Amino acid sequence: MGSLEMSVEIESLFTTALGLQAPWSVKKVALDTVGQRIYFTRTGHVKQFPSPLCNEPEQGIYDRLKREWRHIDFFQFEAWLDAAVLRSACSVCAKTSQIAVFIHRGV
Repeated sequence: MGSLEMSVEIESLFTTALGLQAPWSVKKVALDTVGQRIYFTRTGHVKQFPSPLCNEPEQGIYDRLKREWRHIDFFQFEAWLDAAVLRSACSVCAKTSQIAVFIHRGV
């Protein structure tokens, strides 16, 4: 794979373009010109998060699932996002739920 590393400014641009919300951001961008793909690696270091269901603050992370999915293409390049999806286990509502990665739900 012909890979090209990009600058921090590009990573910030793609964080916004992908609709990532804090504390998530694009850590790495790799462009595969031969395969016509652009790969994004998402990062976000958190140990606690508010419950997505009842908003109870400082709930622990239940588990992480490494996942890769396709996003909307950027120009002629297929866009692929690699990230750990987190789930929170709430001590108040007793529910385990996925923590939102994107600004828009369902993405």
